[in-house]
Amino acid sequence: MRGFTDIHTHILPGVDDGAQDLSQALRMLRTAWKYGTRTVILTPHYRGTYKQNTPGVLKENFAWLQEMVNSELPGMQLYLGQEIAYETDAPVAMYQSNVMCINDSQYVLLEFQNTSLRAQIVNGVAETIHSGFVPIVAHVERCDIVREEPDLPEELLHMGALLQLNADSILGKNGFGIKRFCHKLLKNEMVHFVASDAHDTEYRPPVLQECFLKVHKKYGAKYAAMLFYDNAQAVIEDRIVE
Repeated sequence: MRGFTDIHTHILPGVDDGAQDLSQALRMLRTAWKYGTRTVILTPHYRGTYKQNTPGVLKENFAWLQEMVNSELPGMQLYLGQEIAYETDAPVAMYQSNVMCINDSQYVLLEFQNTSLRAQIVNGVAETIHSGFVPIVAHVERCDIVREEPDLPEELLHMGALLQLNADSILGKNGFGIKRFCHKLLKNEMVHFVASDAHDTEYRPPVLQECFLKVHKKYGAKYAAMLFYDNAQAVIEDRIVE
């Protein structure tokens, strides 16, 4: 089995509500390694007070973490991006390179609030695409309106967005309704990525293995490979995600 690629994590230390220091970041990466993840994309938040974390600050922290990982987990591959909360300044920030695309690619991890309206989500995706980027809608299952309006996921896909689910949601750890919605999307092959959205080692750990085994069993080896490694690798290499 190939190692998993986790496209959405909060492991970069000291920059958001994820890992608070280097020690915690390394514990998270060791946990990820233990459960089969070999490539991790670090996606600290861009929203509210976290906007003070400029690309320069993030790259400096990334280099610091990378140095430690090279000595302690030499087989682990790290890449840098951001989880960008869609707000009025987000398209401008992307265009002016004030936020991090994933590994300097065309792909951006785009977050909407649970209570975002349909128009906000559609407009956010449209503006992101118009600005020259490919939006990956983070934990799409958490948006109330996406679950309530069955045609909305398909509209987002037709616009050119890609969809990411959290592993815990697929496993039912965020409620039955969200689990049922996730499996509806998976059954119709409307999902491109499954990620941990890890924030710590206890409550939101960077673990994908259990979810991979479930998806592999229920939806097949080919689709599981796309969700847990192939599509994420295409993003890292700035190739088209099929």
